[in-house]
Amino acid sequence: MAHDGSAAPGGSGAYDGVRARPRPPRPDGRVTRLIAVIACGLALIALAGVLFTLNRQPDQDKIAAAQALATPDLSRANDWACKPAGKAPVVLVHGAGSGGRIPWLSMSPFLRKQGHCVFSLDYSWERPVRESGARLRTFVDGVLEATGAEKVSIVAHSLGGVVARAYTRLEEGASRVDDLITLGTPQHSYSPALSRQCGGHPFCADLRPGSELSRALNEPEMVDPGVSYTALGLKSEQEMADTGMKGPPEQVTNRLVHKDCPLRGLLPGAVGHTAELFDPAMLQYVNKALATPGPLPKTFKPDCLMIII
Repeated sequence: MAHDGSAAPGGSGAYDGVRARPRPPRPDGRVTRLIAVIACGLALIALAGVLFTLNRQPDQDKIAAAQALATPDLSRANDWACKPAGKAPVVLVHGAGSGGRIPWLSMSPFLRKQGHCVFSLDYSWERPVRESGARLRTFVDGVLEATGAEKVSIVAHSLGGVVARAYTRLEEGASRVDDLITLGTPQHSYSPALSRQCGGHPFCADLRPGSELSRALNEPEMVDPGVSYTALGLKSEQEMADTGMKGPPEQVTNRLVHKDCPLRGLLPGAVGHTAELFDPAMLQYVNKALATPGPLPKTFKPDCLMIII
C-alpha cells in the first residue's frame, strides 16, 4: 500500500520533533550607536584628564626666575616644596636699606610656625619703584607655580609696601593677591624731612608729593578690587609720612600700635621703624589679618605683654 505522506492519526508528521531554532534578534541600530558614542565619550574624558594633568605641571622657568630673586639664608622661608593647606602663601617684601634676611628674622619663622608657606625676595631697593614691582611680579608668579595656589598674601615693610602696591596696581597683580599688609609704609608721599634723608636713589623721586607714581597709586582711589588692606604704623612714623590707607571699611583697616599698646607711644624710640618688625604686637596684627577673611578685624586687640620666641 502506497504511503501518501499524510500523518497517521494522532501522529505529528514526518518532521515531528525537529523544530527550527529561533534566530537571535538583531541589535537595534540605535543601541549600537549609543554604545559607540558612550565609548568615544569615555575615551575623550580620559584623554582630557591626561592633558589637564600635563597642563598642570609647574612652569619650571617661572619657578627658576623666582628662585633667582629669593632672599638667601632666611630662616623658615623659601621652601619651594611647601604646599599651603588652605592658606595663601605669604610673600615678604622688605624695605629700603637692606635685603630681606635681617628684617624678616622674626616674622618668617613666626608665620611658618602658624602654618604658612613663607617666601621672601630681594628686589634691589635702589631702583625705581615700578622696576621693583615688576620683579615682585616675577617672584609671585614663581611662588604660585611652585605652590599651586591661586593667590598670595603680601606682608611688606616701609618702601616694600609701595612696591607691593605698584605690583597690584601697575603689574596686574591685584587678581593674585588676597591680603596686603603693610608696616610703616609711606602710603601717600613723604614729608620734606624724609625727603632730605632719602638721598638721590631713583626710588626717592617716586615718593615725592605729586610724582607720577604717587598719582598712579592714589588716584582716583587707593585700593584695588579683591585685595584686603591692613596698614600698620607707629605714632612716630606719622611725622615722616602717613602710613594709613583710604578705602571702604570692609576692605581697609588702619592701625597705629600705640592706640592698642599705649606704652609704645610713651617711650619714644622703644619701638622704631626697623624694630617694629620684631614687635610682638605687630606680629599678632599680621597673624590675625592673615587668619581672617578681609582686613584686620576692627575689634582685634593684641596682647601687649606677649613675648614671642
